[in-house]
This record gives sequence, C-alpha cells and structure tokens, in this order.
Amino acid sequence: MTRTVRSVAAAMAVGLIGALAAACVPGSTPPAGLSCAWQYVTDEATLNVAYPDSGATYWSMKLNLVAGDQLILDGTFPDARYGSIITYNVAGNVVDAITDRDITPDAGSDNPFADPAAAPGGTYRVEARNGAPVSTGDNVLSAAPIGTIIYRVYVSDDPADNTGGVGLPAVSVRRMDGSVVPVPTCAAQVADPAVVDLVNLFGPPTNVAPLDPPVFIRPAQTGGLYVNPDNAYVGAVAAYQPGTVVVVRGQAPTTPDTGAGVSPAEPGQDMRYWSMCTNEYRKPYPVTECAYDAEVPLDGSGRYTIVTSTAADRPANATTADGVAWLNWGSTAQNMVMIARNMLPATGFTTSVFDVAPGAAATTSMGAYAPVAVRCSTATFEAGGAAACGLP
Repeated sequence: MTRTVRSVAAAMAVGLIGALAAACVPGSTPPAGLSCAWQYVTDEATLNVAYPDSGATYWSMKLNLVAGDQLILDGTFPDARYGSIITYNVAGNVVDAITDRDITPDAGSDNPFADPAAAPGGTYRVEARNGAPVSTGDNVLSAAPIGTIIYRVYVSDDPADNTGGVGLPAVSVRRMDGSVVPVPTCAAQVADPAVVDLVNLFGPPTNVAPLDPPVFIRPAQTGGLYVNPDNAYVGAVAAYQPGTVVVVRGQAPTTPDTGAGVSPAEPGQDMRYWSMCTNEYRKPYPVTECAYDAEVPLDGSGRYTIVTSTAADRPANATTADGVAWLNWGSTAQNMVMIARNMLPATGFTTSVFDVAPGAAATTSMGAYAPVAVRCSTATFEAGGAAACGLP
C-alpha cells in the first residue's frame, strides 16, 4: 500500500469514527444524518465516475443509521425503462437491492414493471433498515449503519425529466421513539466529492494490456464501484492508432422499447436493456459516450454495427442512415475500454453477459450475441463497411 493510499484510508477511517461518535450523541445529527434528501447525482455531466451509463441517472444519499433511524421512501413508479433502489456500505459494495419489478405497490396501485396492463401512477413504500435481513422481498432493504443509498432510473419516457415524470421518492425517517420525521428533498443535486476518493481507493486497477483486435472479456472484479447487480458487463481494452477505427458486430438482444410505448414488463423480450459505451481506461473511470439498444440501428437479421474512433478518423459512412452507430473514442492520452452492458435477461435467455464466467471472453458463452471487434483503417471501412474489415 502506498503512502497516498494509506493517507486516504486513514482519513476515511477517521471520518467514519467521527460519524459513529456523533451518531451516538442524542440530537447531534439530523434524522439519518440527512439535512435534506437526495443530495447527490451522478451522470456524465455532473460526476462522471465509475463508468456511468449515459442512458441512466443515479441519485444518492449518505446515510447515518447508527442511532436506530430507519429510512422510508414513498415513491411513484417512474415512466421509464427501469428503476431500482440499492444500499451500499462505506466502501461502495452492495448491501441490498430491490428491482422495480419486485417492489410491492401500495394497496390500490399497480406496478407497471411487473404487469404490462398496469395503470400509470402506481405508488409504493420502501424502507431501509440497519440490520434487516437481506433480500426479504417485503419492500425492506438491509442497510449499513454508515453507507449510501442509490436510486437509479434508466431511459425516462420524458427526455426532459430523468425521474420518469414522477420526481424523486419522498423521504422520511422513523426514529427510535417511533416518531416519523419528513426530510425535504434538496433544492438541487450536486456531485459527491468523496466518491472519487472511494473509487480511486477501492476500484480495480486499470492494468489490462490492450489486445489487437480488442477482445470483450467479463471483468474478474468489479467491487467497490457502486455496481448494480441487475447489470453485467464485458469490456474490451484498445489502444489508439491514428487513421483506424474499431468495428464491433453482434446479434442484438430484443428489449422493450419503452420510448415507443412498449411496457417494460412486455413478455417475450430477451432482456430489459443493453448498451455499448466508450470509456477512458483510467481511474476514476469516466465514460465518453454510450448508445443504448433503441439508439442502435439493426440490419435485417437484427445485428448491429458499432464503430468507435476519434472525430477526425470517423468514416463518412459511420452514420445511423448507413445502419451504423458511431461512438466517440474520447481522449487518446490513455487506452480506451468499450463496455457492453446487459440488464435483467429473461430466465430462458442463456446467452447474455451474465452467462460469461468472470475473466472469460464473451465468445465462450454468448454465441451470436457476443460482441466481436476488429480494427481496420478508416479508408477500408469507408470502402466496404464492416465486411471490408473482416466482420460478416
């Protein structure tokens, strides 16, 4: 452990001890440590760390439940592709999670993520309790005494409202004496400066050598990154070479196009969501650009072609009109990593990223759905597309 890492770890330990001590003094902290709710937001514009998917927004709160406080969230199911509520410990590891489809609605309400015929506007209550059993399925989340809770929404039906048109869940705190204290939502959400230190400290190293052609591999470790257990990933590290592009082809899983009015609970879909992102291969893991399923054109066989390059090397035919999704390479000062996400595959769909063993290549388990990459010159792609580069 280096001197810098020891210093950061020591500072975090001192801060944690201070928080614990403060929590034990009656009246020394606001309910659950919250002066207002949902202080922080993570996205590529506000806090671009831990490889955020640009199809999603992540709102979070730091919690202090040492004094016996219990968090209560009263929300409305978002009009969106996906939502979840996940608790984490101080190191950014998952404690417990509840996915949209598993949330029991309030009496008289429907859950649109569980029932395609659900009426809109359904409401729910979820509680987070220190010491509660994990995965009880009763709308109760186990939470660390000192930790974080993150509310995620993917692909809002309203592009102007990332909450899915329903706002953030209302927050209140049940105290040890049984009283319930409402916590107002923060007037504005900001970046959490401590997240960068946590990710730098606990995130995996960025020391995988680039391959040429790049190969998509499932990471052996993703802990400490505030991961979402509903997602799994394969990534391919690539080095910049002027005048070239990286071309990726694969069969696209079917997903519910909620932006076109399809229910997120629509049966017969392969999975809930998939995306491809370019990212800088360095801590604290910033994303460059993403394209999610509904944004990626498909050919007549349901296959996609994704090209990534710098703007200067972008082929003239790497456009949606040509049936190609283009992603910006980003900074050329370090290696780039392309990340393919799969979310909530159907039970019978056994060729998703979830079926790839940690540390193994996507091609070992994903069949036609494995993303396969090649490198070729910009001129070659312009002359004949993916086929000219060697991808059928």
